[in-house]
Amino acid sequence: MTDEGAPGHLLCLGAGYTASFVADHLRPKGWAVSKTTRSPDRATDHSQIYWDDETSLSKANLTQITDILVSTPPQTDKCPALTALISARPAIPALRSVIYYSSTGVCGDHDGAWIDETTQPCSRLARGKNRIIAENAWQAFGAQEHLPVTIVRLSGIYGPGRNALETLLRQGKNARRIYKKDHVFNRIHVEDIAHITGAIFLRTARNNPLPHALYNLADDEPAAAQEVIDHAAFLLGVPSPPLIPIAKANLTPMARSFYAENKKIRNTRVKNDLNLTLGYPTYRAGLKALLPTINNFEEPSK
Repeated sequence: MTDEGAPGHLLCLGAGYTASFVADHLRPKGWAVSKTTRSPDRATDHSQIYWDDETSLSKANLTQITDILVSTPPQTDKCPALTALISARPAIPALRSVIYYSSTGVCGDHDGAWIDETTQPCSRLARGKNRIIAENAWQAFGAQEHLPVTIVRLSGIYGPGRNALETLLRQGKNARRIYKKDHVFNRIHVEDIAHITGAIFLRTARNNPLPHALYNLADDEPAAAQEVIDHAAFLLGVPSPPLIPIAKANLTPMARSFYAENKKIRNTRVKNDLNLTLGYPTYRAGLKALLPTINNFEEPSK
């Protein structure tokens, strides 16, 4: 990774799992980071900014904000973060860039074929369609404001506290491997997301804009869900849970929807444009690195 110089003041619209890793990545490099909160009692200093409706953000002191990370999903066909930012824009004179986290789910079903950023998004799922609308709205905002807005489509996020190892240990005897013929997912380690996000912000800070406004963040090896669980069991030294066909899995509608679309995501553009490599290019590398983070885990004797 390149040197993360030229620090700024980042505002995270949405203070969830991934944004917290981005903040932890940037602070040691000299960045100030503010996060939004829906509790007015917690908005006591510059690190916590109250945001609960379309206008509350515009009432905060945002004069030092230079960059914004948006990790909140759209609500139906509207993006509350964009509505709030449009209202607050006059109060952010130093703003130089925005990154909007979307999802590779917007790409739709391609019957397991490889796709990249040039592939026309065609999701038939409601949340995918809403993401497409939000992407277009953010790009229009950037064009209107003459502001670089980078759309970053994330694959399935995993990392400390959120991974197949934790799932196996949490579910215990109820764990299972869901199987759907020829179906694969891409994943992306949250630390890779944080590094790449920081690198994108750095390019803007150095007045060296990226050649594209859209990037896929995905690992190098799309794999079936049951393969990941099987490898997690191997690392933990426990038996693999039973293999259950998706038709018999009794999944919730939300869980089943993740199996409705099938594609393999190329990540070539982000690697080439930022001249970087992934820290965790496969789920095997990612899960191995996560073993020490598992609570109360003792590595089985060799």
